[in-house]
Amino acid sequence: MNLEQLRKHPSFPFLAFKQNDLEFLLLEMFWAEFFRDCLGKLKDAQDWVPLFPAERDGVPILVVANTRRNRAVRIHLRSNEDDKPLYPSGSPEMPGEYFLPLDLWLDEVRDAAGATAYPAVVISTDMSPSALDMTRQVLTQFCREDEPTGPTQAWLDRYYEELSKRGYHWK
Repeated sequence: MNLEQLRKHPSFPFLAFKQNDLEFLLLEMFWAEFFRDCLGKLKDAQDWVPLFPAERDGVPILVVANTRRNRAVRIHLRSNEDDKPLYPSGSPEMPGEYFLPLDLWLDEVRDAAGATAYPAVVISTDMSPSALDMTRQVLTQFCREDEPTGPTQAWLDRYYEELSKRGYHWK
C-alpha cells in the first residue's frame, strides 16, 4: 500500500493500534511510507535502514539511520488518551491540563549494539493533519540538508517561540 491508500483506509488514523494487530501493521506501514515520501526520491530512501522495530505502544513507531549521511530519525506516536483539550492561545501555564500534538528535539540515537551514535531528530507526534504537516517539514529538512542540525534547530526554535507566545512553557 502506498501513502495515499493508507490515508484512505477506513481505519485511518489507526487509533486502535494497541489492541488491533492489523491497525498496528497499517500504522507501521504508514510511517515507513510517510518517511519515504518526505525524502522525495526512492533512491534517497535506499541509504536509510531501520535501527529498531516499532513498539506496540508506538514509542517508537519508527527509528531509522543513514550511515552515509551520519544521521537518524526517531518518531514516537503521541495520543491524546485522556481527551485533553489542545493548548489554547494565551492560556496560563497549566502543566498536564492540555494536550500538545507535537513535541520534537535534537538528540543522539545509538544503534542496537550501542556502538554507533547518530545525530538525530526525535519527533513525538499525533496523527492530526497539522502535526503531520509539521513533522513532514522537519523530516524533509533534516533528511535532505547537508548539515541539518543548524536549520533544524532554527525550525525548532521558531516552533517553541510560537508556542511560548501562546502561553506554553516547555522548560
